[in-house]
Amino acid sequence: MYKPLRWALTAMLLAATSTAFAQGFDITAGPTVTSGARFTSAAFASVFGEQAADDHFHFAPIATVGWIAPHHTYDENLHHDVFLAGGGVRIVAPGGHWFASEQLAATSTRTDALSSRFEFMTSGGWQDGHFIVMVRHISNGHIVGGSPNLGETMLLAGVRF
Repeated sequence: MYKPLRWALTAMLLAATSTAFAQGFDITAGPTVTSGARFTSAAFASVFGEQAADDHFHFAPIATVGWIAPHHTYDENLHHDVFLAGGGVRIVAPGGHWFASEQLAATSTRTDALSSRFEFMTSGGWQDGHFIVMVRHISNGHIVGGSPNLGETMLLAGVRF
């Protein structure tokens, strides 16, 4: 599929889901590493459901689009831009600061780090006001797709609206 068309479809999907359930939106970026200490950059935008103000755990839907830059190595298949679009569930702890999420993400291409078209995107982090920080791991867990599947692990920080 033509890349600008893919981005337009992803943007329309994000806009459609945001009007359906969005109560929050965040933009995060940071370094990502795969096996063998090969670093690059990653950036994501997410919309997520309403966060209640009571003292209970809450589940809410979440949708995310993102990008992982190419790793600067040609020894392995890691030198491609990877675009992701995912959806799943987010759990927020009482008080609203700590959260975790699990999403199923579709990828634009396969690499040695993300070796299938579908990957699990697991995140955990902390938020306060407009600040958010999280650790995210993306991998297919060798459940679907090919091999090798080195995965991507990242530290992301950003702003929340």
